[in-house]
Amino acid sequence: MLQALTAALVAILFAVGVYWSSFLGKPKSPLQPSSSTRKKAVEEEIPELSRTALELVNFDYQSVNPIPYRPFLSYHHLSIGISKCTKGDWIQIDRQYLARVTERKHNLKTYPDKCHGIKNSSGANAIRELFEKVVDHLPARFPTMFALDGGKSIFQNHVTGTKHNLEEYRNQPRQMLRMLAETVEEDFYLMCPDEEGVFVMQGFISCFTNSFFAPGKLGLSMKDIHGPVPDLEDKIGKGINRSMTSMRGGSIVQRMGWSLQFQGPDLFRTGGNNFYPEPDQDVGDLSEPQDLDNCYLRVERQSLVRLPDTKAIVFCVRHYITPLEEIKREGNGRLLADAVRSMPEKLGYYKRRPFWQRDVENFLRA
Repeated sequence: MLQALTAALVAILFAVGVYWSSFLGKPKSPLQPSSSTRKKAVEEEIPELSRTALELVNFDYQSVNPIPYRPFLSYHHLSIGISKCTKGDWIQIDRQYLARVTERKHNLKTYPDKCHGIKNSSGANAIRELFEKVVDHLPARFPTMFALDGGKSIFQNHVTGTKHNLEEYRNQPRQMLRMLAETVEEDFYLMCPDEEGVFVMQGFISCFTNSFFAPGKLGLSMKDIHGPVPDLEDKIGKGINRSMTSMRGGSIVQRMGWSLQFQGPDLFRTGGNNFYPEPDQDVGDLSEPQDLDNCYLRVERQSLVRLPDTKAIVFCVRHYITPLEEIKREGNGRLLADAVRSMPEKLGYYKRRPFWQRDVENFLRA
């Protein structure tokens, strides 16, 4: 069961933005759970926290630094690295919140159809359930930032100064998606079971996409969403739907993924970033000069949530971006360079490593 669910996670998360992880011969870190722990994380329901336990009293988002996730320090390149996630940690907020939601609003206005979408009524029901959960969760977790007033009919965002009459969103799933997109940093991809029990993408928020064209995936199953990722095709099988169906409502699991991003820190990237050499192609020195002042480690915190009522599975993706210069200052430059070098050959081609490896490695090791 775990192996099949792992394949399912790999399929969608690699499709959302294929990332690699690394193993550098170090002992397992707390972020790399054992297989038995991963199995429990997948099959167990997360206990509900009381509202008192959930609440972050006197929370000041401006004093909270982004979590310095460094998954390249602990994971195999093709290891899923599943761990359990509590309800309290499902949605994360830090000092970048206002800048990020402002960027998301801009993306929604500029690229509306690329940033959110819905397929049909099945997706509408799942969107409504997700919307209700997020709207209820935020004031309970972050009461200094969000509030529900007027008999829970008015949602207030104290940071942006916006108020939303929730009655106006009734039966308006696209507007629900837009409000969620402007309120939290997480992107959401909703997989709903169809009449035959096959999970297909029925709705999405993708304001910080990394080469994943979500509108083209609406209505597709897990297997169809999955692209030609090296060394993974044989791991996608018939057990995917069975494993997704077996997830209990309310359970949450998570993993981390990473990539290198070039030409700036902006998080909305729609262009392709993959390289498929021909079988007989001589992949020689393809190095291209890189502006290393504009090169970043991009980390995705990826969680998987089962909605109890609609039985939809929601993939939640939150992005963290760090300049390579900062990685060097931390003392992790050589370790990141080792992770880049240890990437399997086919996966390295897929991630265009021949084009940037020389400059990046020289910089990280200097």
